[in-house]
Amino acid sequence: MTYRLFLPALLACALGACGGGAPSVADPSPPSPALPLTPAPVAAAATPFNGNIVLGAPTASSIKMKVFSPDQAGVVWLAYGEVRGVYGKRSAATALVAGTPLDLAIEGLSADTQYFYQLNFQATGASEASASVDHAFHSTRPAGGSFTFTVQADSHLDENSDLDLYRRTLGNVLADAPDFHIDLGDTFMTEKHSAPLTATVQMATDAATVNARYAYEQANFGLIGHSTPLFLVNGNHDAELGWLNDGTAQNNAIWATLARQQFFPNPVPGAFYSGDSFAEPFVGERASWYAWHWGDALFVVLDPYWKSTTQASKDGWNLTLGDRQYQWLGATLAASTATYKFIFVHNLVGGLDGQMRGGIEAAPYFEWGGKNPDGSTGFAQKRPGWALPIHPLLVKNRVTAVFHGHDHLYAKQDLDGIVYQEVPQPSAMNFSSGSTLAADYHYAAGTILSSSGHLRVTVSPSGVSSQYVRAWLPRDETSQRKNAQVADSWTLTAPRN
Repeated sequence: MTYRLFLPALLACALGACGGGAPSVADPSPPSPALPLTPAPVAAAATPFNGNIVLGAPTASSIKMKVFSPDQAGVVWLAYGEVRGVYGKRSAATALVAGTPLDLAIEGLSADTQYFYQLNFQATGASEASASVDHAFHSTRPAGGSFTFTVQADSHLDENSDLDLYRRTLGNVLADAPDFHIDLGDTFMTEKHSAPLTATVQMATDAATVNARYAYEQANFGLIGHSTPLFLVNGNHDAELGWLNDGTAQNNAIWATLARQQFFPNPVPGAFYSGDSFAEPFVGERASWYAWHWGDALFVVLDPYWKSTTQASKDGWNLTLGDRQYQWLGATLAASTATYKFIFVHNLVGGLDGQMRGGIEAAPYFEWGGKNPDGSTGFAQKRPGWALPIHPLLVKNRVTAVFHGHDHLYAKQDLDGIVYQEVPQPSAMNFSSGSTLAADYHYAAGTILSSSGHLRVTVSPSGVSSQYVRAWLPRDETSQRKNAQVADSWTLTAPRN
């Protein structure tokens, strides 16, 4: 589909519409031999947009998006409305610069409404604009409404990952049509791999290398991001680590934070989202830990890395939310009257064996559970002035589930009335390693399965249901293994007041 935006003056002259008049068939005077007539250049026709759209930070009245093309420049605008194909509203035309993510937003939306939109793109020098296919998103759900969200963790895209399988998982996510998608980290990997799909361990050494990896992953998320708002959770391989931050502007922690802010629309504290409003040196508001309500649920994203100035491999107590995030967590949970409360974190704050591993078996230790490795109580000494370790704080505030990653398998466990859900890897090349990983990473209880795939979670007034949606490539499918099959599920009934 194309739209003509303007008729260039040069083309108008070629058609005889210039002031002063161009020679025409009726003009008896021949052109001067010294100034031969040549055809006027005609502007190029519409060029399809070849970049990506990633939605984020939806609210009751607005949504953000990042629009990015590595090699196209021109002008873009949005046409949108509540009926597919009927777009009576449009945003202002905004310049798109090749290789630079563009921030767009739609304001003035109505709550609990599905919207449809097209991105219109007019390339530099073109006379017409191209329109994308129809995309859709949903504004915030009210209490009492039902909705679906999806979760993935640890895409990695290293030597043990399959890019085609990852894209298969993302295709399954898109088919679920969730209100939003939550990624639990270890996605950008610039702390470990400068380039994707390689076994070479080499931390990125400059901002350009970091930005290239974020652009690469933005293209992957672009497969779903045009219609599925994305929420990011930092992982230990996403470089936003306190022990890498040397207090200058030239380190991987700063480069990664700036890249995330540049390439992805992050939720910042305000009327809809709460979170970290502190302006950090060189990066400002990081928007790496935050919370929001959607339907009958509270969603809380945690970041245990920025305030951790020493690696957990030296001591599990080194991993911490930091005082400001911990106090915010307690206040956020206590203030919420949501029926369901969900926590999203890459790994438990502490974990086991110096590698931050484990689910409920790791929950009793360090900042998460308060115990030292030998089982003695250490919380009061290690976290003076804090009310409770994290797990008892979650129990006190009736948290429904903790979704965590890091361990590359599916593990559904329960502890003190809370579901601890280890989220499977969406890209794992080895699709039968679940039991081995569980043994290596201290999982002794619960339902254990191998990757690859994602979680599909449905929230309704009557309860919460979670389904593990497996991803299989065609070459690996059998009569027992079908892409998008449900490998495991669990359901919780809504608690009574």
